[in-house]
Amino acid sequence: MIQTIFAAAAAVSAVGFAANANASGGDFACGVVTKTQNGMMSVEGTLLSPTALIGQYRFAFKSSGNGGSTNISQGGQFTAAPNAEVSLGQVMVNAGSSISVDFTVTVNGKTFDCSQIATRT
Repeated sequence: MIQTIFAAAAAVSAVGFAANANASGGDFACGVVTKTQNGMMSVEGTLLSPTALIGQYRFAFKSSGNGGSTNISQGGQFTAAPNAEVSLGQVMVNAGSSISVDFTVTVNGKTFDCSQIATRT
């Protein structure tokens, strides 16, 4: 269930979040952000909420390229303070790598797909 959210989402979009979610009474934005610098690509799962949240996340990452392949799974519990961007999983790979990310957030017993990728400049 991906929905457009309130005015805070506009600020979130400006920093590159790609997905929005509505968690039973508390809206939040989440997504995967990539940034390339000095031949390396940072891939990070991020979340921003106007209200405090407690939940769990799963960040499963696969890549392949000239340097070989990578398969990483991260996850666990998180807490998010109101209006503060939270990093929920991060990896660095060669910039030319092909990547696949499965990033989910579970809040109030509901799981949301936050796997859409955006590039941050």
